[in-house]
Amino acid sequence: MVTLERPDPEQGGRKKKNSLLPIALISIVLCGVLTGAWLFFSPYALFNKKQLKPAKPPANQTSSSIQEPASTPAQLPSSLPSLQSDTQPPSIKEQSAPATEVPVTDQHEGKQKQCGHLAAGLRTFFTHLDRQEYIQDFHLGVPAQEYFLGLATKVLNNPPVVSRESDDLYTILTNMAHFFRVIGGKNIMIIKTILDRERDTIEDVAAELFQWTTEAQCNKEDFSFHAPLDKMYEYAGFFLSSMGGRSYLFRRDSRSRLLVNYYAILLVDRANREHINRHGINLKPLLATTIKEVENTNQLIYKEKYLDTLYTLEEKYQ
Repeated sequence: MVTLERPDPEQGGRKKKNSLLPIALISIVLCGVLTGAWLFFSPYALFNKKQLKPAKPPANQTSSSIQEPASTPAQLPSSLPSLQSDTQPPSIKEQSAPATEVPVTDQHEGKQKQCGHLAAGLRTFFTHLDRQEYIQDFHLGVPAQEYFLGLATKVLNNPPVVSRESDDLYTILTNMAHFFRVIGGKNIMIIKTILDRERDTIEDVAAELFQWTTEAQCNKEDFSFHAPLDKMYEYAGFFLSSMGGRSYLFRRDSRSRLLVNYYAILLVDRANREHINRHGINLKPLLATTIKEVENTNQLIYKEKYLDTLYTLEEKYQ
């Protein structure tokens, strides 16, 4: 009978132990390989590689944007302006504003046209006087225009006393009779009659005469009359500040007195602008008094116009 030989337990155990060692080594190697492969080919590693990899510019942009530096600086055209430094701003060429002023020739023609209009109005008034019966009764002997312009020239050439009038009684009395001494009683009567009969047009005539005498370029052959400002200023001061002039106006009607005061104030204002107010006439109190009188009267046709001018002057001399 054949007996089977039992295996040795220790020998069997060693063989079993030896058979598991290669498997363990292979497993360890495979795990290391798999771990390295996962770390290398993981999405995070791929993403980092893409971030680190420089982007290649397009071929067409590379050739056009990259240029070799020139060996010498480029020469600027001679027509271009020179370069300014950083501290100095570039100069800007100022353009001249369009001309808005009226040419001198146009201004001269405009004044001549205005003077012609004024002269025509004044000639019409004197022609009207020549036709009036009450003027013919005075037997002037010459046309009214020539007669009254002659009187005006005589009055201007014989001014009254304005300053230091009250130094003696004789000067006061002389000033009170100034017009009687210069032009006589008959001419005073003629003027008073004209002021009464021509009351509807006398304000227009006064405005035209004032504009004529205050415009330096107004001097026509058919109305040759010139009244210098310094001579008219003496009469303005006479009526506004002297006892003789004030007493003379108080003997006249209210409309004539207000017209004389109004134009006398305008003349002194013009004298102030020309720096020839040598008597030092203060318009502020005179304006207040005249404004009140004009406001309370109903004898003036252009009352509102006068008040507008006086209000403007009152603000000016505040």
